[in-house]
Amino acid sequence: MFPSWSAAARWPAVWFFIALSIAGIVILINAFGPAIADAPGAFVLAVVLFTIHGAVFVTIIRAVDWLEPEPRWLFAAALIWGGFVASANALRANTALESILVKVTSLSFVRDWAAAIEGPTDEEILKTLGIVMIVLLARKQINSVLDGVVYGAFVGLGFQEIENITYSLNAVAAAGTDSLGPVVQTFVVRGLLAGLWSHTVYSAIAGAGVAYAVLHRERSWFNRIGVALGALALAWLMHFLWNSPAAASLTDSAGTYGILLVLLIKGLLILGTFLILLHFFRKDEYEGLAGPLESLHNPWIATHNEIAALRGWRSRGRARWNAYVYGGMRAYGRVRALQRAQADLAVDMRDNGEAGYAARLPQLQRARYGVAQVGIGDADALHPTTIAGWISFVLAFAVLINPIFLILPLGFLVWGVARARSTRQRADPRLRTAAVLALIFALAYLVSAVARYTTFG
Repeated sequence: MFPSWSAAARWPAVWFFIALSIAGIVILINAFGPAIADAPGAFVLAVVLFTIHGAVFVTIIRAVDWLEPEPRWLFAAALIWGGFVASANALRANTALESILVKVTSLSFVRDWAAAIEGPTDEEILKTLGIVMIVLLARKQINSVLDGVVYGAFVGLGFQEIENITYSLNAVAAAGTDSLGPVVQTFVVRGLLAGLWSHTVYSAIAGAGVAYAVLHRERSWFNRIGVALGALALAWLMHFLWNSPAAASLTDSAGTYGILLVLLIKGLLILGTFLILLHFFRKDEYEGLAGPLESLHNPWIATHNEIAALRGWRSRGRARWNAYVYGGMRAYGRVRALQRAQADLAVDMRDNGEAGYAARLPQLQRARYGVAQVGIGDADALHPTTIAGWISFVLAFAVLINPIFLILPLGFLVWGVARARSTRQRADPRLRTAAVLALIFALAYLVSAVARYTTFG
């Protein structure tokens, strides 16, 4: 972290980052300026849709990063690198690599495999250099492997959304008019269908390797560089798998359903691998912060159940859900403030020892008093499992058939919360999950309906 702007200005990496960002913006304007001028309406729609899409991803990544949140300016730097530096240079790098492939292989090979070779090779290296730049800008902010995952995800997200916008412009250009239909179709395909296992995931994996190399100084250089290169290789392999024409014969014979099946299998392999690794990365960070809290043996600071509730976004959410059912949004906010204070105390104790404890104790005491005022003594994540919760969860998927079924999960939610409050008991959190899923499915149904309308009129 820089203590002031003047200190930042004396750091060469800052000016190097600024210069590369400006150059990237200029390259993109030169490349896509004419397309934007020809279809300004489509460009605006693409920016709006993929900005909203990116905001959802930012929320998810921030939830992963909740225990030890990173500075927002570094997130912005990561987004800028991915969106402007990496994407702009990838345009030229992909063109150069394709010219090499044309010279050393056949045209049919280039037609089938160029995307699977060019994209992973150029783009993953360029995005990973962005994670290295984050290390150069703020080395002290890399405190766990999960930090590398988060910064890598932001670099990948910036690249992903700019690429989505450029693909939208290309689709409009292919249509030949300033039509909004190709933009909506691109959003459905690249945003909704492929967005969960795209560049955000690839770069998050590469970021884990960079963070490992930075943190584990007790290991040999061979080990650290090997892990970093291995993570980059895994990111490359994921990207290659997604871009490759694997199972092309199945898609040719089975038509649209075959294509969707192959895409789903590829995507789930990529996403499943990432989620397994993410579980261990999050567990490692949680254990590093739970230790200081457990060592205090002070339930006023944090009970055992409250420490367990800090483990992940689901357990934190369940503790807040219990508070909401008990005392409404006021209690929800108080428990959230307590969790934030406990996490901040744990981070400061890990980094600064007793001085960190003393600095954060007043914040925690205020949060604890606030929770006590609403009648909550132990902000735990314990929850019941009910038949109503499972029924509501199943009914949420009926919204994919017809959005009118949205009223069923919402009705179960209202009934479950009212019943729990009247009996002073806990409510099944699946009621909340089902209602959220139903709203998401209703939105997806609406977007697909708009896409069909814009396509077929």
